[in-house]
Amino acid sequence: MQGTPDIAQLRNLLFGKDYEALLALKAQFEDSEQYSARIASVIAEAITRREAHDGAISTALMPTVERSLTHAISSNPKRFADVLYPVMGPAIRKSIQQALNEALATFNQLLEQSLSLRSWHWRFDAWRTGQSYAQIALLNTLIYQVEQVFLIHRESGLLLNHLVSEHVHSKDPEIISSMLTAIQDFINDSFATEGDGDLDTLQLGKLTVLIEHAPHAVLALVVRGSVPGELRHLLAETCETIHQQYDHALQTYQGDASPFTGIESLLNDCLVKKHKTKEKCHPWLAYTLLLTLLGALAWWVYQYEQHQALLIQQAAEVEQAQQIALQTLTQQLQQQQSQQAVLQVSLQTLLDQQQQQTAQQAKQAADNAATIAALSQQIEAASHTFDKAQTDIDPKHPGIVTLSKDILALLHAAQQANKTLQVIILGHADGSGSVTLNQQMSQQRADNLRNVLIQAGIPAFVLAAHSSNQKNERSTHYRVSLY
Repeated sequence: MQGTPDIAQLRNLLFGKDYEALLALKAQFEDSEQYSARIASVIAEAITRREAHDGAISTALMPTVERSLTHAISSNPKRFADVLYPVMGPAIRKSIQQALNEALATFNQLLEQSLSLRSWHWRFDAWRTGQSYAQIALLNTLIYQVEQVFLIHRESGLLLNHLVSEHVHSKDPEIISSMLTAIQDFINDSFATEGDGDLDTLQLGKLTVLIEHAPHAVLALVVRGSVPGELRHLLAETCETIHQQYDHALQTYQGDASPFTGIESLLNDCLVKKHKTKEKCHPWLAYTLLLTLLGALAWWVYQYEQHQALLIQQAAEVEQAQQIALQTLTQQLQQQQSQQAVLQVSLQTLLDQQQQQTAQQAKQAADNAATIAALSQQIEAASHTFDKAQTDIDPKHPGIVTLSKDILALLHAAQQANKTLQVIILGHADGSGSVTLNQQMSQQRADNLRNVLIQAGIPAFVLAAHSSNQKNERSTHYRVSLY
């Protein structure tokens, strides 16, 4: 009986065309291929909107992306090495070159001091303390002080910031920064250099100027005394930190140094100095290393015992979890059967609600259309009369109050109907004056009435004021437009 023409006709009379749509929707949910195709058509837009809302997509996909990258690198490491070679190759070569330069500089200092009278005293100290001569020489040569720090904009050569150590007298820092820039330009113009041809060191008697060139800035340290290798490393790290924190300000620099007012804390870390010490040094490093090894051994024993206890506990938990999973599967099967029955009831309820909603929407649309028509006729039939040669309007006039209420009601009804309302106010004047005076009088009356209606709460975009050439009337009329 379900497939007979009479039953089908009765079903169409009772439920209408929405019944077929609901059946198609139910078939789509039950068919995994159709459901997957439907989701695939909107999944990109859904991911974009969720990511723009709270960024949860990135958090959710991060573990999956990390595992995928780990698996890809483990499967084909040569591919990733080939991809990263253009980036990592120059960086590794530059790092190796800098490390070699620092080692050669330290070794050169030791050689310079090896034949002096002071070196014999250092050799005696090395024999007395049991340390190597290189250690004693290095300890005595690492005496230095960073007296000045210059931060210069690389493209313009302007000084961004300048710090001076205590008890150090400095001349005009702007002139010094300009001279450093001029010297660099002179070297680039006068000598043919290959690769990294930037000037990185200047020797001025007991003063040494260390220069670090970065993409957008140049950082220079004026050092008095022997320059240690770690000072060059500190200079590079500080320059990298400045580019990380002030990259946008460096790229958009136009001569205003105000965005770099908080950079003194980074530059102040470069004002370091080291003095001689006559106190006997205890082997704190050896003590610390021994305590660290003992602590590490104790920690390893503790972690081993904890790991064994954890394995026993995990075995018990796995057995318990298997029992719980079996019970959960049984409950899910029962819930699935009950959910199928609930789904059928929900579909029928949804069908009834949709029919009621359609009827209500149709009735509401008809009522709204009738309201719009009635209010439009009422507004267009209204008018406001002026005294002769008068343009003022009383906001409390009953006709004005009624007119403003009608326009607000019509605006509300138009918005519900997704329409835009515009009320044109036409000002009139009699023929007693000149054409120009009548035109001004008509426009003034329309403008004054528009201002009064705006003060009454009507949006300005709804109202438009125009003058009318119609004579023998000292009034205003209205024309309603909906689009």
